[in-house]
Amino acid sequence: MHPLDALAGIDAASLGTGLPAEHARAAWAFAIEGARSFSTDRIPPGRPPRAVTVVASANVFTAPIEWAWALSAAGVRVILKSARGLSSVGEALALAFPGVEARDWRGGDLEAEAAALADSDVALVFGHADTVRLVRSRSPIPVLGFGPRFGVALIDRLDDTVANGIALDHALYDGHGCMSPAAVISTNAFELSDLGAALLAADEAWPPGRFTPQEASDRRAVAALARIEGQVFEAGSWLVVALPAAHFRPRGLPRVVIVHQTVAPGPMLARWVGELGTVALAGAAESDTGRSGDIGSLLGLGMHPPARVCEVGRMQRPPASRRLHDGVDVLQALWSAARPA
Repeated sequence: MHPLDALAGIDAASLGTGLPAEHARAAWAFAIEGARSFSTDRIPPGRPPRAVTVVASANVFTAPIEWAWALSAAGVRVILKSARGLSSVGEALALAFPGVEARDWRGGDLEAEAAALADSDVALVFGHADTVRLVRSRSPIPVLGFGPRFGVALIDRLDDTVANGIALDHALYDGHGCMSPAAVISTNAFELSDLGAALLAADEAWPPGRFTPQEASDRRAVAALARIEGQVFEAGSWLVVALPAAHFRPRGLPRVVIVHQTVAPGPMLARWVGELGTVALAGAAESDTGRSGDIGSLLGLGMHPPARVCEVGRMQRPPASRRLHDGVDVLQALWSAARPA
């Protein structure tokens, strides 16, 4: 059986992801679909690392699939540390993929961390900037680290296709992913209620998990702000708020669509341009290089384009066929870092 078929046979509802069963299964299927696009043509020439330690982040439980599969397909041993509370995901990948070993340790368990790093040639670390910095400071091997990013959707119209795409991008993983939209930037006005049908359908297809107390508080706060300075529309589990561009922040909230209407997004994004990862456009082709410069100009960001451009509805479904992640050729970087000086 193909390893990805074996992975597809695992019921994601049993993995304890915190998401309802339908939502977990859909996210699992989407991630495996994306991983199937990986081609061995992406494997760099030369000697691969003997082993890579992969430290996963908690925001998207399926994120390790892409990297565990790519490295496994290249014949590289993978020591996978799943995010806290998600050891079942690592165990599922170890069961399906040859050469993948799941290890579970808490962030403060320096002995277990050191043992994993000592068994590898290079580490691939995802998480908060502090997590990457601390692992790098302790590591005896090179560390390729990826900290937080955010995404935005840029639209000039709202039709059914765009509305459904916006709903999917916000719904998957309850908007916790680094590729999820922090906001919808619209160059033309539309009625917030026009998103209602798509959002209600998303609730049925991908039901929300539980909001943390802090998330619930933040949702109430943004709704209160919008009632004073913008607009609010509610549909099912969703809040849709329209706010002036000055209130943009590079962080999404679960089941909240924040809309900023502006023809000049550059000033609102400029402060956080180094963290801009994914931009979604209606009808855009997936690109991690080609169109990004054009999008940088379109956004008014000059020489600071986003790392990735995709179609609305594909923000949290990246294909493994893309060459770059956050502007980095990950496999080439791992191969290069693992070579002795």
